[in-house]
Amino acid sequence: MAIRVLRSWAALRNLIFHLKMPEGLAERLYFEQARDFSRIIIAISLLGLSTIGLLFLEFRANAQALLHDAVMLTVALCYCALIGRARRWLLHRAPTGADAHLYIKNMIRLIALLGVLWSVLLILLLRHENGDQVALLYGIMVGCLATPVMVSPLSCAIAYWLPISVGIVLALILARDLEVLTLLDLTSFIALTGFCILFLNQRLNERVIGTIRLEENAELIKLLLRDFEESSSDWLWETNAEMKLQRVSPRLAEVARSPAATLSGRFPEALLGEAAACVGHPGSPIERLRQVIEERAPFRDLVVPVQIQGEERYWSLTGKPILDKTGRFAGYHGIGSDITGQRRQQEQIAFLARHDSLTKLPNRLMFDEVLHRACEKSAESGVALLCLDLDQFKLINDTHGHATGDAVLVAVAERLNGCLRERDVAARLGGDEFAIIVMSDDVAEIGAVAGRIVERVSSPYQFEGQSVRIGASIGISRAPQDGDNASALLKTADLALYRAKADGRGAWRFYDPEMDEILQERRALRSALALALPRHEFELKYQPIVNLADRRILGAEVLLRWHHPERGVLGPDQFIAIAEESGFVGPIGEWVLQQACLEAARWPEHISFAVNLSPRQFRDAGLVENILAALRHAGVSPQRLELEITETTMLETSALTMATLWELHGQGVRIALDDFGTGYSSLSYLQRFPFDKIKIDRSFIRDLGDEKDDSSIVLAIIGLAERMNMIVTAEGVETGEQAMLLTSYGCAQAQGHLFHRALSPEKFAEVVAADLRIDDWSDCSSPDPATLS
Repeated sequence: MAIRVLRSWAALRNLIFHLKMPEGLAERLYFEQARDFSRIIIAISLLGLSTIGLLFLEFRANAQALLHDAVMLTVALCYCALIGRARRWLLHRAPTGADAHLYIKNMIRLIALLGVLWSVLLILLLRHENGDQVALLYGIMVGCLATPVMVSPLSCAIAYWLPISVGIVLALILARDLEVLTLLDLTSFIALTGFCILFLNQRLNERVIGTIRLEENAELIKLLLRDFEESSSDWLWETNAEMKLQRVSPRLAEVARSPAATLSGRFPEALLGEAAACVGHPGSPIERLRQVIEERAPFRDLVVPVQIQGEERYWSLTGKPILDKTGRFAGYHGIGSDITGQRRQQEQIAFLARHDSLTKLPNRLMFDEVLHRACEKSAESGVALLCLDLDQFKLINDTHGHATGDAVLVAVAERLNGCLRERDVAARLGGDEFAIIVMSDDVAEIGAVAGRIVERVSSPYQFEGQSVRIGASIGISRAPQDGDNASALLKTADLALYRAKADGRGAWRFYDPEMDEILQERRALRSALALALPRHEFELKYQPIVNLADRRILGAEVLLRWHHPERGVLGPDQFIAIAEESGFVGPIGEWVLQQACLEAARWPEHISFAVNLSPRQFRDAGLVENILAALRHAGVSPQRLELEITETTMLETSALTMATLWELHGQGVRIALDDFGTGYSSLSYLQRFPFDKIKIDRSFIRDLGDEKDDSSIVLAIIGLAERMNMIVTAEGVETGEQAMLLTSYGCAQAQGHLFHRALSPEKFAEVVAADLRIDDWSDCSSPDPATLS
């Protein structure tokens, strides 16, 4: 029990002396409490002295007046001591928090003594009162209990309230006529005053602490604002109730490039200068600013243009109306910042979002928007869409580098803009693809624009002393004739572009409905091609390759034929491009390789076979393993296989292509360059790729021995191959004279109708098994049809 009492006393003591005392604010709080306490205690002491005087007059005739007077005199002296100390504290010139703490401690002792003295006095008086004096004593008791409610700090209030409460209870108990109801009533009042003391002191402390923190925050805000103005790129602004600028900061004057004295007058004109003086349209930023100011409304991050020494800049303004204590408008406080740099960046970002970063032409996003709007009005004015593709552009990147390629694209964009009228739009859709929107329904005018573009784009470009040439092909569609929406126009223009390229490039073509028929035919071929392999519609033919020295067959080129169910036998030139576009070339090429290996396994070991590889097949990471697996399955040596690649494959070369060819070459597979001289091959390709053979295209063999003799080119190719240790095969040999000339030139191998047409697998197996020497070339030029299949 004793332990519980001690704990309760410790808790009460902690509550009394450390109620809501935040760390770091104790000294300041003591100081504020000491100042307020001193004023209140003086008033209480004066009231207490008057009360003592009243009691002295009332009880001077009692039996024990001398004892009463002695106690009253002591109480009066305590009040005088309290008044004296309080006055000295208030007159103290520079009191500190520590002084306040010591002062309150000393005052607690005096107040506690005062409470004890009042308790003794009340006990004495209540025992010797007469009937008329009871009411007076009860009133004084209530006053004594209510007095500490107004006292702060709490320790001082409790120091007085506790002894006086105990004294009043004892006085009532020891009175001659104890009235229980009076005791209960005063006891309840004691509890009420105790609660009020605790509650009001807590509230007073909270308010004092709030005031202290508010002052500290206000001071901190002032420091921050001062630091803000000194170090930040932003600035503060304020106006009075008449909207005139007040206290122009040095930072604002610096940004406005004007002395602070000149920035006077009404806001916003005085701040924004000429821009605010002009009357703008209702939705302009200046008008919006004027509107919110008239409405006395707050605004945030309102961007307005400003004219500063002839330069247009952009400021972001934020403002809040200030009201005085009566609720009347007292002006605006706000902050501003110069966001010209950010605005320029945003404009640049917006430009790049709708324009190509390289050529600065509109990009696909902006192009689609313009084309859609043009199509909506096409019925009234007409519109033409020109899809442009650069010919031979990939060669520029491969031979001159991507930096030159980019420079070419920029130059092409400049030439396109030079070919167009102001109302026409040119855009870069990606890579080397451009599109032009011509606002016209005149076919002749549209054709003239297209011809002018082809001519100018195809003119030579000069970069770092080098002349670079490219071509341009254009497909044209018109709205509403060829389509009344952007999607239809793009589709028909692409068909026209495809025709322009097929007609030899460097041309422009208008869309024709027949092009759509060709497209439908290609789609039908694509659908049939998807079923050709499962239905076993493919067949291999073998074009013999002859050794010109001994006139014997040493190998064959594998040729693919498609037995179309409706169109008959189709050659590769009629369907391979479709197979590459649709992704069927991989499975078809794998079947050709496997079938050719199985057929070659039945031939003599010295007979080789050549298989053509599409550029798309090199994108398959498993190409090497597929080839080696087909050779292993058929039991054919890799040295018998010859892979023919075209110059297109080299133009689309990649690290994977190079690695694949070198790996195959390392396994013994031979690599041949087909149709040499017809494309754009660089001699560097012959060194970079592991070529074993060069095949001279038939276009150089056709005129050997005639007036248009290309023998010099053929001799150059043969000589080049000899110096690089490569074998040469001539394609398309059809006359004995061509064969004789090639032999005399040193060409090692040839193939063509002079020797044999393409043979079926069975017939070729018979021919190579017979191992016949072709002695009379003239007799072989027209072989017996019965031998061909």
